[in-house]
Amino acid sequence: MKKIVLILTLGFGAVFADMDVEGLISSVDDANKTITINNMVIQILPQTKIKLDECGVFGTDLAGKFVDLKQGSFAEAEVYPNTANAGTNPYIAKEVEIKCVKNSAY
Repeated sequence: MKKIVLILTLGFGAVFADMDVEGLISSVDDANKTITINNMVIQILPQTKIKLDECGVFGTDLAGKFVDLKQGSFAEAEVYPNTANAGTNPYIAKEVEIKCVKNSAY
């Protein structure tokens, strides 16, 4: 019986685990407060931490807002499954980090 409970506990932990998504933001929906990265629609909540990575003076990080999430920006998002509304917005962002590119290739 203990093995079954342990397996079920580990299984539910895997289902609700955070995961990282990296890529270009392909779309920003201001009305629904969502972004799309790698064809994944990600809900941005008021408590989502948005960080501008190395965008400040001397490469310091800055706090960001939803308006800083721009189409074409490279981002890394820590997301978890939206179990309450998986059909419309399957993922919720815990944190989004925008990579500032000051020394771009072109």
